[in-house]
Amino acid sequence: MEDFLRLERVSKVYEPNIKALDEITFSVAKGEFVFITGPSGSGKSTLLNLIFRAEKPTSGEIYFEGRPLSSFSRKEIPYLRRKIGFVFQDFKLLENRSVFENIALSLEIQGVPEGEIRHRVLRLIKRLGLSGKEAQPVRQLSGGEKQRVALARAVINRPRLLLADEPTGNLDARRTEEVMEIFEDLNAEGTTIILATHDEALFVDRHRRVLVLDEGRLLNP
Repeated sequence: MEDFLRLERVSKVYEPNIKALDEITFSVAKGEFVFITGPSGSGKSTLLNLIFRAEKPTSGEIYFEGRPLSSFSRKEIPYLRRKIGFVFQDFKLLENRSVFENIALSLEIQGVPEGEIRHRVLRLIKRLGLSGKEAQPVRQLSGGEKQRVALARAVINRPRLLLADEPTGNLDARRTEEVMEIFEDLNAEGTTIILATHDEALFVDRHRRVLVLDEGRLLNP
């Protein structure tokens, strides 16, 4: 299998001298579903942010579809992120906008026709169990509902790579299983997924590759 994503000796150091990641090297093949686990502060979120190009590594290089991320200019970053979806731990939703508007925004920016936007957004809203809440402001939603809106927003572009940072952290057991089924479906459709979690129950019986971080170091490259 080709290296769809590759990290080569990637380190991230924050001031004054906090090493968040220490020479991380691993590859992810196209179509893989990989879990990243480890205790709080182990570097999971930092790793995802580097892959998303929200931050730059202090040293080392990340390659996506064969191209080093360091070679992307600032103007090219939005195009890169059309290929990479991100379910953020803290949602990063527009609280005063409706559920529909939050999910549709990236499609509107790309100039997707209105009819197609409506079709794709409403279908995804139904799939995530949010029917009837299309016009509701996000600020009025529960934590679990916001989590599902964040997931919908991340996948509406049909990204090639989906990053998820603790995507079930605000969900009960039933909703957690539903969301994990959606991740499995997306992966079966061809989306490469990297999911960071401290919850072993999410991956213990899924027969997927699990990478373990501890104090910024990868224990099982």
